[in-house]
Amino acid sequence: MTVKELINILATMPQDALVVTEGYEDGYDVVKDVSVICVSENPQRNWWNGKYVELEKEEFMRAVLLYSGAKEENR
Repeated sequence: MTVKELINILATMPQDALVVTEGYEDGYDVVKDVSVICVSENPQRNWWNGKYVELEKEEFMRAVLLYSGAKEENR
C-alpha cells in the first residue's frame, strides 16, 4: 500500500479514532488492510501484549487498524 492509497482510505475513517497496528516481535511488513474496530485498554497487560484488546461492543473506543497479516502468515 502506498502513502497516497493509505491517505485516501484514512480520509473515509472516523477522524477522531485511535490508530493501532499489530504488535510484538521485530521487522516490518506492508499494510494489507485498514478497518475500524472497537478496543478497550487491556487490564491484564504484560510487556508482550498490546495496550489494547479488540472488543465486539460498539460502546468502547473506536480504532483504525492498520493490518499487515503478519501473525497469520507465520503460523
